[in-house]
Amino acid sequence: MRDSWDNMFEEVPASFEARMRETLSALEEKPKIRRFRFGTGALVAAALLVAVLGGTALATDFFGLKSLTVTDPNASPAAVSATEEPAGGSTVIALQGVPESPEFQANAEWMDFLASYDAAAMAQEAAVCLPEKYDLYSVSTQDMANELDRIIRKYHLRLHTSMTDFDSEDTLYALLEAEPFLTDCAAVSGYLYEDGSFQAYGTNVSGKSYEYQLGRYVKGAFSEVTLNIGSAEDYEEWIYTTSRGDEVQLSLGPSRCVVMSDQPKAFVAINLLGGTEGNSLFMPEPVTKEDLEAFAELFDFAKLG
Repeated sequence: MRDSWDNMFEEVPASFEARMRETLSALEEKPKIRRFRFGTGALVAAALLVAVLGGTALATDFFGLKSLTVTDPNASPAAVSATEEPAGGSTVIALQGVPESPEFQANAEWMDFLASYDAAAMAQEAAVCLPEKYDLYSVSTQDMANELDRIIRKYHLRLHTSMTDFDSEDTLYALLEAEPFLTDCAAVSGYLYEDGSFQAYGTNVSGKSYEYQLGRYVKGAFSEVTLNIGSAEDYEEWIYTTSRGDEVQLSLGPSRCVVMSDQPKAFVAINLLGGTEGNSLFMPEPVTKEDLEAFAELFDFAKLG
């Protein structure tokens, strides 16, 4: 986790920074875990892929949030599997790729393992000294390291090796050596991996203020990011083509929305922190279908992919 979030949101209203700081401070994690995991009412920050479909899946196939369901990594060993309807109508999804991709399938297997791993064994082996290669992942015992290595070999993926923080739009573009892909960006900050994968918190102001989390997952790399979307039944979903010609899948929910785009080199997933019923922490005003489509227009997905 970050040591400090001071002055990271620049011109964003102080109320947003205060809410972000309050949310993050309430969600302490183990030192070696760096992933984003979002609950139904709060944000969790931590660790933010060779194309198998030969192109952009969204152009020919609608997959929907349900097809991205994985086991809740915080569940007990007795929890239901990802192939069953999660208890309490709560759905956890992986954000790395379409269901057929090795990146998604690897995440699903890893979440199954984390949910079923023996906590007593974890406590007994907690003092083990592991190589630095596991520092960016939820690995604290040799058994966990062995399982992660098995999954990586099975799906021919690689682990991230380093992470760099950024606190402005210009810094992000410079680190990526990329052309601008955000429109009307008021502030953005987050962290970038060695291959160009990144996680960012952002605010764009265009008609209304949109507060969101943006993830870019380069194909061929393993990521353990998950998102708790509440009940998948509560979302209205459709394919939208932006004015730039990018096809994206839009999922409109009660307190959050999800925007996803499968590009040739990367999978892009955006968690908009507001929905049809508003979000008391971030975007209290309701989000309409028109709002969500307007939000998608603020990103150049081809440049992200």
